[in-house]
Amino acid sequence: MLFDFDGTLTRPGSLDFPAIRRAVGCPPGQPILEYLESLDDEETRREAYRVLDGMELDAARRSEPNEAAEETVHALAARGLPAGILSRNSRSSVREALERFPTLRERDFAAIVCREDVQRQKPHPDGVHEAARRLGFAAADLVVVGDYVFDIEAGRRAGSHTVLLANGTPPAGFSVTPDAVIDRLSQLPGVIERLDQRLA
Repeated sequence: MLFDFDGTLTRPGSLDFPAIRRAVGCPPGQPILEYLESLDDEETRREAYRVLDGMELDAARRSEPNEAAEETVHALAARGLPAGILSRNSRSSVREALERFPTLRERDFAAIVCREDVQRQKPHPDGVHEAARRLGFAAADLVVVGDYVFDIEAGRRAGSHTVLLANGTPPAGFSVTPDAVIDRLSQLPGVIERLDQRLA
C-alpha cells in the first residue's frame, strides 16, 4: 500500500495552495514544485524553497489525521500489507504532521518517499518506483492511494493499481481513470479484497 499524505492520510485543507503560490510567485494553475525548478536564479529558487518549507511546516502543525486513516493502516498491516508514503512535501513536514497522529508514527511505514528522495515528483512515476524498491515489491504489486490526479497518474504510469480517495467530492476532469474510487479510507480494505479476487 502506497499512500499520498496531505489530503489522504491527513484531512484535506491544511495546505493553502493559493497562499503558497502567492508567496513564491507561482502563477495560478501551475504546479508549485515544477515552477520552482524552472527558476533560473539559484538564490531565488533557494529562497522560494525556504518559504515553501516554512509554510508546509506551519500546515503540518495544524494538520489532523484523516477519518479512519489510522485504523485503515493498522487493519491493512494486520493482513500483511505494509504501508508506504509518497509525498511531494518535505520529509520534515511529513514527520511533523505524523506527530499529530495518536497511534501512527514514522516507524509504522516501511517506506517514506518525499521530495528530497527523487528528482522528478508525482505525476512522474519515479517516486512510486523508489517506494516499491524500498518496500521490496514490484511497482505492479503496489496499490497507490491518493486524493489528487497526480497520485493516480503516477501510479498508472508506474504500472501500479490505483485508488482515488474522493473525500466527499465527486471526481471531475480526471485525465486518467483509477481502478477504484472510495469516499473514505474505511472503504479501502473492501476494495483491496475485490482487487485480490479480480487478480486471482
